[in-house]
Amino acid sequence: MSEEPDDKAGSMIRTYVGRNRTGINGFDLALDGGFLPGSTILLIGSATSGVDHFARQFWEVLPEHRRFFMLDGYLLDGMVHARGLTSAEIFAHPGDGGLIIDSLSTLIMREGIDPVLAGVVSCRATIQASRDNALFTLYEGLHAPYNEILLVRLCDVVIHLHEERHGNEIIRTLDVKKLTGLEPPGRLLPFIISGKGIELSTTSRVV
Repeated sequence: MSEEPDDKAGSMIRTYVGRNRTGINGFDLALDGGFLPGSTILLIGSATSGVDHFARQFWEVLPEHRRFFMLDGYLLDGMVHARGLTSAEIFAHPGDGGLIIDSLSTLIMREGIDPVLAGVVSCRATIQASRDNALFTLYEGLHAPYNEILLVRLCDVVIHLHEERHGNEIIRTLDVKKLTGLEPPGRLLPFIISGKGIELSTTSRVV
């Protein structure tokens, strides 16, 4: 398998056999190449599970093409300071390529679920036209279960990052709960967080 360039409106989107790279070492292989172009991705986990690393690594695959709205963490060069922006303002300017929002939880706690749901729906056409992806982070255990269900139903891909403590060891696993149009891996994928970010453990890689 080899990477192929997909030139859309003058922008170069790096794909792997028709997919967009995830930015997570080993995860592209588990997804048979990466995310389908035009899909929306919901990333669920605790504040320490690695959701922030995942969002940043996905953005860093194409930082010039993806607009990253940061509400919760530290800003990196190229990100949009979004703490003072409303849902309507964020979703009104998704950019010409991909969209990343970290996190939807802050918007929901501040404005309620309805403006966020409307925003997720409204960005779909832009994402599909650009053949990139929209990725949203959501903190688990913070929202009403029904509101979380509504977001899960709207998004094409749902990924849950788990972390459990076994004695003195923290075990982290990635669960692809939904993968519209494709078959999910069907198993938990162990991962580690290093100085470089998230990468799947070697036991989960296909070589």
